[in-house]
Amino acid sequence: MTSKGSMKFIQQKRSAPLRLIKWLAFVVIVLVVAACAGFAWFVLYPNKNLPAAEPVDEYVYLDQGWEGDNASLRELYYYTPQGVSMPQGASAGAVRYNWFIHLEEPFSEQRLADPERMRLFRFIVDPVPSAANPDQLPLGFSKHFDPAIGEDVLDISCAACHSSELHYQRDGVRYAVRIDGGPAMHALTSMQRGAFAPTLVASLFYTAVNPWKFDRFAQKVLNDRYPEGKDGLRSALWRSVGGFVGAGQNNPLRKLYPVEEGYGRTDALGRIGNTLFGDHLSASNYQVGAAPVSYPYLWDIWKFNWVQYNGSVAQPLARNIGEALGVGARIDLVNADGSPVPPGKRFHSAVRIEDLARIESALQTLKAPTWPEKVFGPVDQVLAAKGEGLFRRYCQGCHGPHEADVADLEINAPLKPAPWSEWMISVAPLSVIGTDPSAAQAFIDKHYDLSATGLNNQDIDDALRPLLTQRLIREVRARLRQIITLRQERELPLGELSELLAAYPSNDVIPVVAPIGDFAAIAAALNSLSTPLDSAPSKPSYRPHYVKSCDLICLNEELIRLTQKGVKEIDNLLAKQDIHRLSEGLALNLIGVLVKNRYYADNNIDYAQRQCLEGFGTLDLPQEVAGYKPRPLEGVWATPPFLHNGSAPNLYQLLSPPEQRASRFQVGYRDFDPERVGFVTEPPQGAEANGFWFDTRLPGNSNSGHAFSASVTDWRAFLRDPEANPLPKGVIGPMLTEKQRMAIVEYLKVHRDKPETPAEFRTPGCSTVSEY
Repeated sequence: MTSKGSMKFIQQKRSAPLRLIKWLAFVVIVLVVAACAGFAWFVLYPNKNLPAAEPVDEYVYLDQGWEGDNASLRELYYYTPQGVSMPQGASAGAVRYNWFIHLEEPFSEQRLADPERMRLFRFIVDPVPSAANPDQLPLGFSKHFDPAIGEDVLDISCAACHSSELHYQRDGVRYAVRIDGGPAMHALTSMQRGAFAPTLVASLFYTAVNPWKFDRFAQKVLNDRYPEGKDGLRSALWRSVGGFVGAGQNNPLRKLYPVEEGYGRTDALGRIGNTLFGDHLSASNYQVGAAPVSYPYLWDIWKFNWVQYNGSVAQPLARNIGEALGVGARIDLVNADGSPVPPGKRFHSAVRIEDLARIESALQTLKAPTWPEKVFGPVDQVLAAKGEGLFRRYCQGCHGPHEADVADLEINAPLKPAPWSEWMISVAPLSVIGTDPSAAQAFIDKHYDLSATGLNNQDIDDALRPLLTQRLIREVRARLRQIITLRQERELPLGELSELLAAYPSNDVIPVVAPIGDFAAIAAALNSLSTPLDSAPSKPSYRPHYVKSCDLICLNEELIRLTQKGVKEIDNLLAKQDIHRLSEGLALNLIGVLVKNRYYADNNIDYAQRQCLEGFGTLDLPQEVAGYKPRPLEGVWATPPFLHNGSAPNLYQLLSPPEQRASRFQVGYRDFDPERVGFVTEPPQGAEANGFWFDTRLPGNSNSGHAFSASVTDWRAFLRDPEANPLPKGVIGPMLTEKQRMAIVEYLKVHRDKPETPAEFRTPGCSTVSEY
């Protein structure tokens, strides 16, 4: 018979697991409640901190070349896909287009894609749907069919980041002035609480876990496949959430983006590098991105010989492929298990190259915006006339535009119609311009290991040597032609130069891999001819002071160097490259070349088609200079904030000494200041102080440099002899009076870059055998 003590012991022993289960259940409940509270804190609280809505009474579209017969180009630009998927590079886990238009926000039945909601994120949404955008999504949001999953996926194209609006109230009417090709205001890449991307992830997650929300979502998405397709849909949602969470560059523990980008900025090149070489290749390649830049404006960029803020890319197609890959177009760098893709199948990508060519062709017709006097008021023509003289004296030397000569055109873009279509863009060294160095210096300092792809140093040589050789051949031919022309003008003997030029291969017959030609004979012919020491300069005198002019003697020396040392310089350059440690410029260049080569091979694209697709025969070779390009300034009034990192809110401050510029101002509202030309630096009256406070005292945000602050004595000494009397770092001109600053600001409202594109110009209209 069991004693009472034994029974008590048995009961205690039996109740111990029950107590443990109850305790574990309590812990689980606490954790679930904490997780829900944390989730609500992450999603709901930040929504109250979004900038206030910006009501609009009337939309104003300026004539930027996309009116009348070209009206269809505006929607082509807005809604043509480029092959991007979200999360970046996803296929099975990609956000379907049909998901996005029906997705509800957490703790709400409001659609995330509702136009008013998207406008709060500072995306631009057209006032009404259209045939090209029936679901009234923001500019740049479209779709493409992904054959791997058999569905349309959400695609985000370049118009999302390169379209803008300026808001202004006049006579009781709130206007929104559309600037096609202007810098966007959103925070697309930000992972800060309340930003678009975290809200999208939270919406996907909460839809997957909330049965009532999921059922509403499934009925709309599946239609006649409901309810049978619910399990597959839920699994796909979880794969998408997993794809976002698994993107290593957005892991907050890595702290890859210590400088908050805020509205209207992103660390563009840093994110492209982290996407391609970190997310898609190896976590060891992740690099800190601490250099946010504003989205650049796009009109006339097809004329530039160098693009990007640091003048690092020459070829339009290379620029656009890099942008598409950086935003999230899928690319096969390695297999799913991390092993190299077999050589014959490498570098397939989802980039829609023909669609990129269509977008680029449309941008070649885009004009700079003209000042809308109906909205912003009339221009003071008297003051602007005074500003024009000041602009030509202090600004045009750097900003140009500097039309190419025939030789430059032949070297850089031989298929462009004439020198007016090629503008020479110099890069101002950091020692001259003095603006925040973070973006330019990071591009020089970053290196990546691409060996996981299976590539080796010989592959680098095979990909880049043909391009370097072709560039050398173009330079030799163009400089030889230039010397012959100058000698003829000066009635100097030509010796054998004419015969050598006639025998030299022309650009029309140069294949991808071209012969070098008889360089020795050219060098010998040059050495046999004498050149007078008083040969006149062959370059315009208005070039920036950091660009040297070149006379006939200089051209002789340059051509002899090219013919005697050009091939060796190519050998030396390629010999230095290591697949385990490629600079950012060379790494991006290599991937872009290999992606294009794969596309050309798969689609049987011939050489003539390649030259057209790539942009007027422009070669894809990078440039690595620690500095920033001073681009031409037509329409600059419509592109605040200013400087590459957006640290100057208006043009008046940009023309003021840095110490007089605002050290802190708000970004996130589009209210325009037509007097000082830029954004209003305080929240609108009655609105809460939401948005992003731009602090120029933080690294990457500096508003230094580009300073008109030289004393009269220093400026005069500099003009007498720039090399003997250089200005301090970052000082580019004399101290301007307030009236002078206002005059230049007024002139920039009406400034036009010359030469203008002739009315008869027609874009090439590149086509391939591949149809989408």
